Amino acid sequence: MLRPAVFVVLAAGIPFSVQSVAMGSSDDVRAIVAEMMADAETRSSLLAGGDAGHDGKFFVAGDGFKLNVGGGTQFRYIMNFRDDENTGDDLSNGFQMARARIQMSGTVHERWAYMVLGQFSTTDDADGSFRLLDGYVGYTFDNGWGLYFGQVKAPIVREDMTSDFHLFAVERSASTDFMRPDRVKGVWVHKQEESWRTWITFNSGADTDNTDFNAMSNADYAFSARFEFLFDGQWSQFADFTSPKGSDFGAMLGLAAHYQGPHNTGNPADVDTSVFLYTADVGLEGDGWNLFAGFIGRYIDQDSFMGDAEFNDFSFVVQGGLMLSERWEVFARYDALILDDDRGLDNDYFGFVTVGVNHYFAGHAAKFTADIVYSTDETLPDLTAVGGFSTKQGLQGDVSDGEVAIRLQMQLMF
Repeated sequence: MLRPAVFVVLAAGIPFSVQSVAMGSSDDVRAIVAEMMADAETRSSLLAGGDAGHDGKFFVAGDGFKLNVGGGTQFRYIMNFRDDENTGDDLSNGFQMARARIQMSGTVHERWAYMVLGQFSTTDDADGSFRLLDGYVGYTFDNGWGLYFGQVKAPIVREDMTSDFHLFAVERSASTDFMRPDRVKGVWVHKQEESWRTWITFNSGADTDNTDFNAMSNADYAFSARFEFLFDGQWSQFADFTSPKGSDFGAMLGLAAHYQGPHNTGNPADVDTSVFLYTADVGLEGDGWNLFAGFIGRYIDQDSFMGDAEFNDFSFVVQGGLMLSERWEVFARYDALILDDDRGLDNDYFGFVTVGVNHYFAGHAAKFTADIVYSTDETLPDLTAVGGFSTKQGLQGDVSDGEVAIRLQMQLMF
């Protein structure tokens, strides 16, 4: 019985073979058929040497090449309660398609790695367009160092670096969401050993994803570095913030810093802004329990013909979780944002309490999360005036303390 590849090749070659019978000898025909058979055998053996399946992502692999295909969705129902003195409704509720993503990653000739991650716009701009989140290429040398270039989450704040699908609550803490540098474009090196790992980058500055080389939002230069130290456990334990029952003890410390210079132009009306951001965090995990604490400091220096201004802002987060069973987990978190007095705001301290529960149907691949966020301080108009919230937080700002967001989320990864 002919193999499928042989059948396809023979079928494709029928017109040519018929023409050869008409124009040449039977020896010519036999030679052509033998050549096609040999080519089909080669293609069949290459196909047989490959592999495909699912190892956390769907993949196709063979001969040093690998393609992973994955993605995920996060679908939410949110109820927001605010004081009736606010402009607008004191109760806002509805569904939210928080994230819908497609990811492709893998290797080329084993040492070249690549990744492309895209997302459909579903919340803040809500037009359904597809935009690039991460895209990079990297090469690993014999000594274990890797050289990468592209667009990624800045390797600075651990809560920011952690995948949106591996978070503890429905969203990362509100204070971290306000302070985090998000994505950058740049070049970086990475090295991981048994007890330490590091990222060192030259990049375009905080929150400069999908901008052109001459965009005004780009810094003229920016540098970031993060160092992590593993005192006990495995690195894989700290890819998220949860710890299943039966897990070994793990302890990790992270330290990072980021500096970016201003985008200088010839316009005398420009405000030249330099930013120095620094952070420290510690994670502890054990048999069904976990603790995490993180601190972020940010110094901003602004120079213009109108005068100079300097601001020191801070944030911190403390959280912990406990597995009640193999599938049910409860968690609690407190985080706060502390803005510089020199900003001239009536309120410069903003605290948030979050409590909730996770149900793991199949780890993070299929997970239900329900949580409640309580704002201990008024956030309007002061916090909104300096940036405000992402709509994914479920918070809208309140003229008094006590804003509440109830968030229900079903997550699926493939």
